[in-house]
Amino acid sequence: MKKLFVLLLTPVVLTAQGSVAYIPYADAKPIFEALREDLLPAEFRGLTPAQREAAWPGWVRQRDATIRARVAEGDEDSVINLLQFGTSFTRQPRITEQQLAGVVMRKAGSPDVFVPSPVLKARIDDFVTAVAAPGTNERIQFARRVVERRGIDTATEEGRGRLRRYLEERTAVVGSAVHAPVLHDPTTGLADQITIFRDRGLASDTLLWINFAIDQALADLKAAGALRPRSVRRVAIIGPGLDFADKQEGYDFYPQQTIQPFALIDSLGRAGLAARLGVGITAFDVSGAVLGHLESARARALTGDPYTIVLPRNLEQPWTADLVRYRDRFGEEIGKPVASAAPPANAGKVDVRSVLFPPPVTRAIVPRDLNVVLQRLEPDTDGDGFDLIVATNVLLYYDVFEQSLAAANIAAMLRPGGFLLSNDRIFELPGGPVALAGRTAAAYMNVPGSGPRGDEIYWYLRR
Repeated sequence: MKKLFVLLLTPVVLTAQGSVAYIPYADAKPIFEALREDLLPAEFRGLTPAQREAAWPGWVRQRDATIRARVAEGDEDSVINLLQFGTSFTRQPRITEQQLAGVVMRKAGSPDVFVPSPVLKARIDDFVTAVAAPGTNERIQFARRVVERRGIDTATEEGRGRLRRYLEERTAVVGSAVHAPVLHDPTTGLADQITIFRDRGLASDTLLWINFAIDQALADLKAAGALRPRSVRRVAIIGPGLDFADKQEGYDFYPQQTIQPFALIDSLGRAGLAARLGVGITAFDVSGAVLGHLESARARALTGDPYTIVLPRNLEQPWTADLVRYRDRFGEEIGKPVASAAPPANAGKVDVRSVLFPPPVTRAIVPRDLNVVLQRLEPDTDGDGFDLIVATNVLLYYDVFEQSLAAANIAAMLRPGGFLLSNDRIFELPGGPVALAGRTAAAYMNVPGSGPRGDEIYWYLRR
């Protein structure tokens, strides 16, 4: 009876209803007209406007499938993060940031041969053993599914040998994807800087830090009068993420979790921009793992089960005082702190804080399968647009043309005067559907010798 009573007292929250539709050519036409031809997809170069319009429906569907296929590559990157930083399958210590550059090298004179460092080799041995018999470890179960897609059978010695070679080679690929020089090279064009991961897989990893930056941005939006108190009722998140084994933190001594939907409800309440538990979150993603996790959480919430988020803090990292305060108050508006399990010894110096969220909070989060580059939610009625859309660490995975399509889709889902918040700067077209209205800088760490490390949140206003 107690669980039923909780469900009956659930506040009414508004999540967007409607059907998912592909972006029409009419909305893509201004993008074709504004961009240089070399920034257009190769399939459209040299075509007349009429030919482009005729080819549009087929291209959209084909491109949708191509983008969704990038999720599988992102899954492989996540497996490598787990290999390097996880502690649930090994007694080896986590690989440190200083060790990353040397964990795997190409053999001199044999560029196709990869040589793992001793610390990586020991981890690979333990990882292969775990994948062959994953038990109830959900992350290792996921890793096994990923390698099986490559035809690797860990039940045989030959298959385990293939897995070792795959892990060595994939670690080298992930480690070689160093983009920092591009970001700081003054000769690099803006288009290359803001589309830096356009050739990478779509990984779903996430962590606490970016939500601190969004929290700061919401406070700034309120202070600037851009968002009025209690004016936010419908919110969307594009790519909410799943804490699998992020390359910045990588802890795996607690169950997989999503953070941003809960963080956003909490921050909106703290800023007074939404009524407590009076905001609905629509979570858009193309990852089956992310959507499945959210759907499972909602199903458990319907039976009265709460949701717990674990917030590890690596004590060897120089977090800023503001980030520490954010982490220590995280969830206070809508949840309550609970006792945390002690981390394993090989996790290093880590402090753990856990927060429990009641079922109504989880029920306010609705997952929807949607590819924001090519799709938008068509509302059932006028006036159902989102007040706010958040897209962090998402848009830089797409080229200029795709970013422009995403901006058109986001604008179509926002109410007039609604905002997009993103830490990814987008290529603004003249007369485009969104315009930069402000920005917020948030520092995560003060690194000796290199200064603050953090994010900048851009406020884009729907015209």
